[in-house]
Amino acid sequence: MSEHCFLVELLGERLLRSRERGSGEEEVDVHSLAAGCSLMGLYFGSSLSAPCKQFNVNLAEFYSKFKESGGGTRGRQLEIVFVSSDQDHKKWQEFVQDMPWLALPFKEKHKKRGLTQ
Repeated sequence: MSEHCFLVELLGERLLRSRERGSGEEEVDVHSLAAGCSLMGLYFGSSLSAPCKQFNVNLAEFYSKFKESGGGTRGRQLEIVFVSSDQDHKKWQEFVQDMPWLALPFKEKHKKRGLTQ
């Protein structure tokens, strides 16, 4: 199975990235993501978790520095995908609006089960 098919099977066809200043989300094609990404992190969390909220701050700082540096000394491309445990769409939207990385769409939250097995 190719890497592209594997990622689509796990994450679906599309992920979301928040636009600047809370103006909604843009869709990102998983096929194109796989072509340019050498490192992928899955971040499991919830808007109701205080540790997740603090971790967001630290991860956002690391993520921005990594992206600005061109991928560290090896030039690797990193992408992070947030996988939520939230049950409320509005809380999910509020939580992901400031994340610079991708998120599994709320309507695809059922895919979390396959990612945690």
